[in-house]
Amino acid sequence: MANYFEKKEAHRRELEKYYNEKPNLRLKYAAIASIAIAIILLLINAFGLVGTSTTVLLLRGCAGLFAIIFVVLVTILVYHVNAAYLNDKQSSR
Repeated sequence: MANYFEKKEAHRRELEKYYNEKPNLRLKYAAIASIAIAIILLLINAFGLVGTSTTVLLLRGCAGLFAIIFVVLVTILVYHVNAAYLNDKQSSR
C-alpha cells in the first residue's frame, strides 16, 4: 500500500508543472472566481439581504449558473493538463 501512495505523490508532482503553465493558471483563477461569486450570491440569499421572492429566485439562478461555469472550467483545466502530460509522455518514448 505504501508503494501506491508513493506513486500517487510522484504522479501529482509530475502534473504540477502542467497546472502552473500560464493558460492553465488563467483557467484555474477563472474557476476560483466563478465559484467565489456563486458562494457570495448564496450567502446573500441565505442571510436574507434581499426582499422579494423574484430577487431570491434570480440570485439562486445566477449562483447555479456560476456553479455550472465552475464545473466546466475545471473540466477543461483537467483535460488540458492530462492531454499535455500524455502528449509529453508519448513523445519521450
